[in-house]
Amino acid sequence: MKRIGVFVCHCGINIAGAINTKKVVEEIKKYPGVAYATDYIYVCSDPGQNLIKERIKEEKLDAVIVAACSPSLHEQTFRNTVALAGLNPYQMESANIREQVSWVHPDKEVATQKAIQIIKSLVEKIILNEDLTPFSIPVTRRAMVIGGGISGIQTALDIANSGYEVILVEKEPSIGGHMIQLSETFPTLDCSQCIMTPKMVEVNQHPNIKLLAHSEVEEVSGYIGNFKIKVRKKARFVDEEKCTACGDCWNSCPVRNHPQILEIPSVRERMKKEDILKLDSILDRYKDGRGELITILQDINEEYNWLPQDALTYVAERLEIPISQVYEIATFFTAFSLEPRGRYLIKICMGTACFVRGAPRILSEIERKLGIRPGETTPDGMFTLETVNCLGACALGPLMVVGKDYHGRMDMAKVSPTIKIYEREA
Repeated sequence: MKRIGVFVCHCGINIAGAINTKKVVEEIKKYPGVAYATDYIYVCSDPGQNLIKERIKEEKLDAVIVAACSPSLHEQTFRNTVALAGLNPYQMESANIREQVSWVHPDKEVATQKAIQIIKSLVEKIILNEDLTPFSIPVTRRAMVIGGGISGIQTALDIANSGYEVILVEKEPSIGGHMIQLSETFPTLDCSQCIMTPKMVEVNQHPNIKLLAHSEVEEVSGYIGNFKIKVRKKARFVDEEKCTACGDCWNSCPVRNHPQILEIPSVRERMKKEDILKLDSILDRYKDGRGELITILQDINEEYNWLPQDALTYVAERLEIPISQVYEIATFFTAFSLEPRGRYLIKICMGTACFVRGAPRILSEIERKLGIRPGETTPDGMFTLETVNCLGACALGPLMVVGKDYHGRMDMAKVSPTIKIYEREA
């Protein structure tokens, strides 16, 4: 059986002021496996460490327990000490009787008994400890970052700027994530493109970063420093080196336009006649259709309260532009929605002025009243709830907008009556 030595530290009065260290030593000496036990005012000091080394040799100790402060402070110190005395450093355990006992127990007797129990549990553990020998293995000094949003981009740049090769994997055709779709960012209200575009360009040009967009991780094996990762690059159907992202290949794609392969009704055949008349009426208002695409989409969004997919396709065909160009605008501005919205769109301002005046409580009350969360629509299609960064009317905060109506200085009591106004109108 192992010969175990226990060294109880006073830590000045940090431990000795709350724990009867002499009693602890007396009790531990009686415990099976303990060949030697003592206390010392500062075990982490040079004399304290020398005491440990001397007793290891004199008492022929096989393992050591130091009952002192947190292992995060001095565990490595004591492991180095026992190693200098000829023991395997992993035959040393730290019993934390300062943070876990003396600092939390004002009753000295209770603290003393708890300290004894902690040390006894460490004795049982160290009996089973085996010698461990550190070893070195070859490591591939390369990193993979999965996800090309703002976090993934910044992580990849930080690693690459430290001199390591980085592989950045993004499942979408382009990096940028959700942040690139935002119109403003908190708290400075800078546009996300102003922040993201330089970083996206830097990723593309950085010599230490290899970007795998439109790709997904399929399999991960191995271990730290030696991972094997299988990445599937989705089909491009174009020469990436020559592609300029103009979108013209979409309209002339032989697969898309082959009637035997894609037997899909044209957009005119799918749409109702009244919807075609509405869209024609909107498009006929503008002579320079391509140059006024944003305004056209605003009118369609106003008409339907969202942007139906068929409507976007119809606009692309009427203006003879790639559908990708239409979606680029439709997905860029947060004012547009590609999902059906309720008859009334409720916006809650979460800007600083509204936030500190209770906007989160207003939002919670609306969620409770309607049974929906931001981004969701009530089952009856009456209300859609959204939060926005700022509505430009800080003096009215907290601010709630329903449709085109502004409701300022909202409080919890006003939520239900305000919603009932629109329920009666409907």
